Amino acid sequence: MKNLPVIALVGLVSLANANEALNLLERDAGGAGDVYEDAVRARTSSRTGGVAKPVYVRPDPFLADRWDTEAQPRFPFEIQGGSEIAPRGLFEYQYHDRSIARGAKLSRARVGVALQTYYGVEILADALLSSSGDYLGWESLRASVPLNDQIRLSVGKFPPPFSTEYSRDASLRWFPNLSPLVAQVAPASSLGAMLEGRGQDLDWKLGWFGGGVDRSLPGLDGKGYLLASVAASSNRGGSESSPEASYHRWHLDYLYNMDAERSESIVQGYRHLVAAGVQYSAGRFDFYSDLLMARGEGNTVTGVTAAGSYWLLQDAIRLVARYDYARSRDPGGVIVGWGIPSTGSDALHPSDFPIATVAGQISSIYGGINFHLDDDHFIVGTGLEYRSLADVVGDDDFTSWGWNTFARYSF
Repeated sequence: MKNLPVIALVGLVSLANANEALNLLERDAGGAGDVYEDAVRARTSSRTGGVAKPVYVRPDPFLADRWDTEAQPRFPFEIQGGSEIAPRGLFEYQYHDRSIARGAKLSRARVGVALQTYYGVEILADALLSSSGDYLGWESLRASVPLNDQIRLSVGKFPPPFSTEYSRDASLRWFPNLSPLVAQVAPASSLGAMLEGRGQDLDWKLGWFGGGVDRSLPGLDGKGYLLASVAASSNRGGSESSPEASYHRWHLDYLYNMDAERSESIVQGYRHLVAAGVQYSAGRFDFYSDLLMARGEGNTVTGVTAAGSYWLLQDAIRLVARYDYARSRDPGGVIVGWGIPSTGSDALHPSDFPIATVAGQISSIYGGINFHLDDDHFIVGTGLEYRSLADVVGDDDFTSWGWNTFARYSF
């Protein structure tokens, strides 16, 4: 059974000076509407000499550029037959300074390739590496085929799109690690198949994912879990009198785990998982928030995560902040990770932290600043995080302060 996805895949074949900064801000303000207008255009192609030339477009053309779910390739090039191929990579180094866990190491390392044919077939392969460069498994091995102008079918191994934060590729996240609640409930990357439908203002997803977990390709044992997602968006472009474009998006994601506690992908055995949230952009400001609920036979957790960002200097200096709250009615229902996850954790679980604390409630606040030295491809960030834990199993309630600094390069 482990060969099935392989057969399917083969078949589906720093800073500017004051004047430059002012010019940049004026240009951004005047063209704010264009940023959003371009983001909703459908796939196009140009013709040179009567030969069709494909144009690489983002995986989800109905999201504004700031909300891309996958990173744009840094070095794409055309190959024979009007197709396009691009190498991919992500390397992230973290320094973590907290009384509970200190350290500095490579937290993410992956290399891969993205292929897009002229007819819209897309193949993505990302292999995870250790700090010494050894192979640690596949994070994603996916093929996507258009069934018509509005519906696509994706098959292979990839993480399910669940919640705003987890749905975005690690190279595009504002923070070095997932929020504690998302890291606890998000399923691991596993084999699955998913249909995506896209309309003018509404998009939806339906899929099935296996419950098995493996560094390379898991099996299809068990019943797995079902995914259903729907989202609505509105995009009001800018004008001369009001140049700041406004973008809103609401989404509802639902997972039904048919394997319950036997699932390897949903490690806490939750039967029902829900993420309902909103994304908002206006001018230099971006915001998202998700209400998350996960319920199982022996554990239930609910909470909210909210994050915002503000560009001090467009595409160069960004302030970021995040609030995360989680509570469980069951003893030890909240699991909080500390330290830096291992480089290969994405093959097995979103955040495999070296130390974990079991509690009944957590509140977390993170504030920091990110420097974008090459758009979103090279980011250096640092931030301070405060955590307060209550109903800690086997210990007293406590609070913790700590710094986290990271450097991330992607292509």
